[in-house]
Formats: sequence, structure tokens, C-alpha cells
Amino acid sequence: QVLTLLQAAILDSLWPLLKPGGRLLYATCSILPAENDELVAAFLQREAAAERVSIEILDGLATPLNGPGYQLLPGNSLDSDGFYYALLQKRQ
Repeated sequence: QVLTLLQAAILDSLWPLLKPGGRLLYATCSILPAENDELVAAFLQREAAAERVSIEILDGLATPLNGPGYQLLPGNSLDSDGFYYALLQKRQ
């Protein structure tokens, strides 16, 4: 939970630096929902100016229940470790 709190604090600190229309790519080398979809979904709930932007990079899978991001799992076709990414945009 310490890492999740740190990741949320980093996201909250960087967001005000974005101009309206600006984009932020949130990425982790984790497969844990608490560090990924759950964290991004909570951010989207508390930040009215934030919206998810659809993005597909490499062979990422949409996360379960149509979450805000995409997940690469270990053993994928790229033979990479787990990875998560979500593209966020600040509304105009």
C-alpha cells in the first residue's frame, strides 16, 4: 500500500502542471490492480478535469471490466514482464 500511496501522490502532483488539452501517460511495471486500474479509476473520480483517452500500444489488453488502462502480462508475445499504461487528458 505504501507504493500505491506514493504513486497516487506523484500523479496528483504532476496533474496541475498539465495545460488544458495536455496528456499524461501513467505507466507502471506492475500487474497489481491496486497500482494500476484501481489507482487510475480513483484519480478519474476525484479529478473532474481528467478523462481517459483510448490508446493501444504493442499488444496490450484492455483491463478487466473495461478499466481505464491496458495491461501486458508476463509471457506475452513480446516476451516482456508485466506492464500497465493508461493515457489521461486534461479537459479543455
